[in-house]
Amino acid sequence: MRRFAALLAVLLVAACTNEIETSTRPEAIVGTYNLRSYAGQKLPTVISSADVTGTMELRSGELVIDANKSWTESRVYRVTDGGTSQDIVFGSSGSWTLLGEGAFMQFNDKVRGSQFTGTAAGGSVTLNLNDGATVIYSH
Repeated sequence: MRRFAALLAVLLVAACTNEIETSTRPEAIVGTYNLRSYAGQKLPTVISSADVTGTMELRSGELVIDANKSWTESRVYRVTDGGTSQDIVFGSSGSWTLLGEGAFMQFNDKVRGSQFTGTAAGGSVTLNLNDGATVIYSH
């Protein structure tokens, strides 16, 4: 009976583990993520519209989180003005750290000299940018 109770306890604990808990470990966070949404809008999305003919559209993006505590990000924007379109690539990079035991991260942007926060869990990264926008990247 004791063996059965011990086996039942082990199975119960194993059943209660959660993939999100293991996905917040630093080795699970490392990787390449593709931009899925910006400010609640799926890509591609219009970021700004100056007038009838001028717009800026976010087309795609990539976030790479490295094991050496560094990150790089690139985003592709399409700017249309007067009927002419041009793709512009924006890039940034810096360092990252996990805050506490969870998935909460702090990103130091060495290009802009700023900091922003985010969470990484379950194969996605949600960033809270300084301009107020929230962006979501996923594997």
